[in-house]
Amino acid sequence: MMFRAVFAGAGIAALAACSPAPKDTPAEPVAAEPAPAVQMEDEPRLLAMMQGTWQSLEDPLNVFTISGDKMSSVYNDEPLGDETITVVTDCTAMTPEADGMSFTLKAEGDDEPRCFDIIDAGADRLDYSYSARGNTLAHKRMTP
Repeated sequence: MMFRAVFAGAGIAALAACSPAPKDTPAEPVAAEPAPAVQMEDEPRLLAMMQGTWQSLEDPLNVFTISGDKMSSVYNDEPLGDETITVVTDCTAMTPEADGMSFTLKAEGDDEPRCFDIIDAGADRLDYSYSARGNTLAHKRMTP
């Protein structure tokens, strides 16, 4: 008998908890979401991270230096030329965007820029994929 009384009391309490509040009762305040720990504008931008001299992991004779928006490539200590880098939203639209994760390279005289998608960009590693072929190019930082 005691079990029925406890069970019935629990059922009534559960129903009371589910019933809507009276219309004149103010709604409970909703807690605001906490601010993110790191704001997007505090993160380094892609072009700033790419500055310095990089060496190919596949072919150590292949080296390039990025200074500002220029990339100077060298193979076996022989200059190959300079190209202009533009950071873009993606390789489909190629819209210039400082916070993008893709970039284009265009040499003087090129009809169209070549576009690359970033795979990994860090203090000591830069990997990107040439969107036309899909092959990944991996590099290690030589100098900042």
